Amino acid sequence: MPDKKNTLTGFSSMAIHASHTKDPNYAHLTPIYASSTYVFDEAEQGMRRFNGEEKGYIYGRWGSPSTAEAEDKIAALESFGIMNDDGSPLQLKAILHASGMAALSTLLISNLKSGDKILTHFSLYGGSQELVEKVLPPLGIDAVIVDLRDLTTAEAMMKADDKIKMLYLETPANPTLNCVDIEELTKLAKQFNLTVACDNTFATPYLQQPFKYGVDYVFHSTTKFLNGHGTAIGGVLVGKDLEKMNSHVTKIHRLLGSNSNPFDAFLLTMGMKTLEVRMERHCHNAMEVAGILEAHPAISKVNYLGLASHPDYYTAAKQMRHPGAMLSFEMKDGLEAAKIFIDKLQMCIRAVSLGTCDTLLCHPASMTHFSVPKEKRELYGITDGLIRMSVGIENIQDILMDLEQALQ
Repeated sequence: MPDKKNTLTGFSSMAIHASHTKDPNYAHLTPIYASSTYVFDEAEQGMRRFNGEEKGYIYGRWGSPSTAEAEDKIAALESFGIMNDDGSPLQLKAILHASGMAALSTLLISNLKSGDKILTHFSLYGGSQELVEKVLPPLGIDAVIVDLRDLTTAEAMMKADDKIKMLYLETPANPTLNCVDIEELTKLAKQFNLTVACDNTFATPYLQQPFKYGVDYVFHSTTKFLNGHGTAIGGVLVGKDLEKMNSHVTKIHRLLGSNSNPFDAFLLTMGMKTLEVRMERHCHNAMEVAGILEAHPAISKVNYLGLASHPDYYTAAKQMRHPGAMLSFEMKDGLEAAKIFIDKLQMCIRAVSLGTCDTLLCHPASMTHFSVPKEKRELYGITDGLIRMSVGIENIQDILMDLEQALQ
């Protein structure tokens, strides 16, 4: 065996091989470590592990070889090809969670305190919006929501309120596919010493790498494209301040009890191995679908970042490899037309969530964003006739035929 391994140069190679270590029993894949606790050879060893003098696993809530591999693989993908100012490779720390909302909770609680404010934009995922607007305020943390595509407005808000401590971005946003400029917003935020966090769920590290633009944190619902098969719920928080991630953030994560589990971590690791090839097919199909829908007489508007008609087309082109697999569209005849269309689907799936191999469609106003007041939904562009679509990797002609018959 060679003493020195070659550096991996391709994203797919990293997705398959990064973070994997040789199993002591020579298993090809890292086994599912279904153990709630780990033993010590002697009392002194247990003491050393608890005080951090010796690396090793202690308790399932604190981590396992199964979760560690998934964490390290995500960190490797988010940092792939990114260099520090001194020319060294960017090092990141990832912490796997039981869900995306759990990862978001750790992010917010570990970085904000009573009296602080979070600056964000409209058209967030419904759960994220409820968390910042309903859960945080009773804790003394308020949200400031503006259109962050307007950099002048963004700068004015940061300058006017020194209680704003975090800039929170979701780009592309759910379900309107609004896209904000990560690089320019991060530059502004750093002038005012704000922590910057970005939800990268829709894009994945294959399409977009927010750390390239100086953000402090990235988080994902790993349930979606990273897993890719709809088999497990999960979330991950990734940070570049290694000392803080390994101490304060890890402590908050463990005390909240928001850990993932070995089986879901195993499924996530398997899913990520095909991330690049899946995303290429997802994006190819989505571009085809968006073009057909935009020309259809029953549809008044299509939100897809690959269409020049989208107001954020150029922003997306600047920071994304491809426009992505997500789109939404408005039925001309509103809610009733949307319901009829959804009910007539034959191959495409009626379901919330996204990022699976099969095509999923849902009605945001009554499903993913049902808890958002109607006036806010409509202000954000989430009308009663809007349908969200996660374009799968099926044969494109089969997807288009199903949509066409349902639109008739």
